[in-house]
Amino acid sequence: MGILSRLFRRKRSTHISLIEDLVRENFNLPIKNYELYEEAFRHSSIIDGDTTGKRSNERLEYLGDAVLDLSVAAYLYITDVQAQEGLLTQRKSRIVNRKNLNRIGIELGIEDLLDVRMRREDIRDNMVGNALESLIGAIYLDHGFVKTDKAIVTLMIRFGIDAKIHETTDFKSKLHHWAQKQKIDISFEVVREYSESGEGKYEVEVLADGERIGLGSGRSKKIAEHDSARRGWRTVFERMEKEK
Repeated sequence: MGILSRLFRRKRSTHISLIEDLVRENFNLPIKNYELYEEAFRHSSIIDGDTTGKRSNERLEYLGDAVLDLSVAAYLYITDVQAQEGLLTQRKSRIVNRKNLNRIGIELGIEDLLDVRMRREDIRDNMVGNALESLIGAIYLDHGFVKTDKAIVTLMIRFGIDAKIHETTDFKSKLHHWAQKQKIDISFEVVREYSESGEGKYEVEVLADGERIGLGSGRSKKIAEHDSARRGWRTVFERMEKEK
């Protein structure tokens, strides 16, 4: 075997090892089909003029986009049984958007592993976000939907999916503003701390002059407070509508 061949094999081995580390550390899954993951990180620029039959990551990106969309949609549907279609759609768009996916891809270090024919400094953020979707497509083909879905939800929670759900409306401020006008005392109290699937969870109730008007839950006290405030504001809003 020639020197160039050995160097190429060594470089390929190092590259796939780094990909393997990324997948294991961030998705908690092994790699079974290595070719899928090499394809997931292969940008279209690298196959210009290639005659070996290699494929870029664009097909996997298409697949990963659909898998990610379904996984996040199901998570939102399950975690809030009261939310209607319009609100669920808004929440999903705040999570599965180009800016958010680019950010997550960059923080995972996908940019450093992209196989491209350009200077590293010329890699655009969108290329990184697209590669994240390609990687999800590869994981889906390698492990099926159930394991991929669990890995996606765990990753998205780590990168603030719950905060994204509630970030546009400050229901606590709405409640406090209403309470000041009505001369009502608003308070939040933790009613339960528990563990679910190995993760800590909180239940927080919001009280209006001692009456519970909302009960929320979340992975942190802050998220649980936001959730209870949202439910509390819904109670207040419905009462105001009835009084009209």
